[in-house]
Amino acid sequence: MSDEKNIHAGHRERLLDLVVKCGLENISDIQAVEFILCYIFPRGDVNPLAHRLLQKYKNIPTILEAPIEDVKLVKGMGETSAKKLHALLGVFSRYTVDKMLKQKTLSTLGEIYDYIEALLRFKKEEEFHILGVNAKGEVIADRLLAKGTLKNVGIEMRDVSLFVATYKVPAVILVHNHPDGFCQASNEDLKSHSSIEGIFRFGGCNLLDSLVIGSDGIYSMKDRAIKRKFVSGDGVCSSLNDIKNIDLD
Repeated sequence: MSDEKNIHAGHRERLLDLVVKCGLENISDIQAVEFILCYIFPRGDVNPLAHRLLQKYKNIPTILEAPIEDVKLVKGMGETSAKKLHALLGVFSRYTVDKMLKQKTLSTLGEIYDYIEALLRFKKEEEFHILGVNAKGEVIADRLLAKGTLKNVGIEMRDVSLFVATYKVPAVILVHNHPDGFCQASNEDLKSHSSIEGIFRFGGCNLLDSLVIGSDGIYSMKDRAIKRKFVSGDGVCSSLNDIKNIDLD
């Protein structure tokens, strides 16, 4: 038993050295999944489990996005380990959006599109965010207001007032996503947008736009047009008016 533990320990050390030397993006899928599993299972051989996960889900994004109830049925996984694996999505998302928002101000439409694409493009549940824009036209704050469809999301005046007062912003941008759907705004979205505009006007704050992120791109309710189209497969995207500064008027 002790010899087996030493073998596994040595294997984990070699795997860690490989990741440090080559980078996680430059090793095989099985090695990458195995490395991730090492953080979830502090001891033992996770190589067979890594094979089972890849056999079922085919790639790392699908493994991480899979429902907890489904993942925990894989031999070797349980509810806690499935939750930990799924939670890694939040870690990666938090790193990306925090780095983008905190390292520099977002002052052009292109930068804002980059930010909300990273924030919401691959989310599997619909989220509704509010972005605070200062007098210079820079996005300085982001807050998750609710999860669920716009039809069922209730935005109350006190939430708006609190956000505006906290960050002292004269304008906001609203953002929500259509998980696994098109970015074109639905009739419900457009009706909700009109109602929400009234709430912000009453609160003394300018609603610059409501943006919808789908699998195909980013849609502007203000302009009634797709502002960025996603090209599937290679991660390349095209933007319209990417260098246009935000107009607060």
